[in-house]
Amino acid sequence: MVDFEEFYRGGQLVEGVPNNGVPWDIGAPQPIVVAWEAAGRFRGHVLDAGCGTGDNALFLASQGHQVTGVDIAPTAIEIARGRGDGVEWVVGSAFTGPFGTVLASALFHCVPPDERPGLAVALREAAAAGALLNLTSLAVDGGPFAVTEDELRTALTGAGWEITRFERDEIVLNGVDGLPSLPVWIVEATAASRGGRAAPTP
Repeated sequence: MVDFEEFYRGGQLVEGVPNNGVPWDIGAPQPIVVAWEAAGRFRGHVLDAGCGTGDNALFLASQGHQVTGVDIAPTAIEIARGRGDGVEWVVGSAFTGPFGTVLASALFHCVPPDERPGLAVALREAAAAGALLNLTSLAVDGGPFAVTEDELRTALTGAGWEITRFERDEIVLNGVDGLPSLPVWIVEATAASRGGRAAPTP
């Protein structure tokens, strides 16, 4: 498993690749998060799962949302706290709810493949029935962060998320020469009632 705490402290994310900074830390919210907010896809208490250094969470708080940011790396949360107020910051991997919206920006691919279905379940269990899920995950082939469409769809629908949008887009990177962005899956979903599981979408 990738040691993200070590990476935030200056270690290597992938063996043999030097740490030139945190590539997803762009000093601003990801454009897709801004677009989601403008479209009204954040309501109620918002969980930013895997919040990293906090720019998405801080942006949402600045728009008047109640936000809890959770990350497994203490150094990431320490940086986030130093960037602004208005967010409840939590170190760990447990999500306590219920939340009205779940943001999982560039989180799914960070988890080992055998743990990804469990992550989808944990996000669903933290969400109220009818809650919204806004998710991005790398859409790359090969390597430790590869995620296929089938894998992501199966994990989410199996956990009780009804997918309403699933397409490819890009997220912005910082400090990676010749690589200003990366392809990602963009997923919007709704939490099904706890009495049953959602059916896969076409």
